Amino acid sequence: RLREIDVECTEQIDRFGLIFNAVELERNQTKKSNLERIDLGNILEILFPVWEKQLHRRGLKLNLDITPDLPSVLSDPERLELMLGGLIDRNTRGIEPGGVLLLELRPAGHRIKLKISSNFIQSNYQIEDSENDISQTSELGTVLSWNPNTGSLQLTQAATRRLLESLGGRLTRSRDKGITIFFPTAELP
Repeated sequence: RLREIDVECTEQIDRFGLIFNAVELERNQTKKSNLERIDLGNILEILFPVWEKQLHRRGLKLNLDITPDLPSVLSDPERLELMLGGLIDRNTRGIEPGGVLLLELRPAGHRIKLKISSNFIQSNYQIEDSENDISQTSELGTVLSWNPNTGSLQLTQAATRRLLESLGGRLTRSRDKGITIFFPTAELP
């Protein structure tokens, strides 16, 4: 039981760390992240067991599909790890037990595409631009929104986009059940 409490506390600390990063970015718009060359596929493989355990506790499965030999991308590895964990947490909030979350990493021209999708429609919980989703969350300023259906605090879509942009990524919504983030590939010296 103590291990479960420790894991829950750690996840909560990570959520608040993500919120803190978004607030700091909001306060200091000119602050640039120190983007460096990273192997995004390797980061996903390292974090996969942690996320898999987290989702297993909710009765969910996690699949990882990475195209081999992808080039490095430019990002901030420490802050990106926290951001990716937040996106996975947020995109699994509405998935019922038995659902599957899929992470796909693919080349996309001069960028690398990370797609996070599920086999379950999350109409109440996804980051959507639709009027339906806006009516189900209440914004608490420019950084936080509250979902009365889940009782959870989360980053607003605008804050999520700004935070990902500061990490070198560009967030897009998919018409299907997911989000896609594009990262620029690191240019060879």
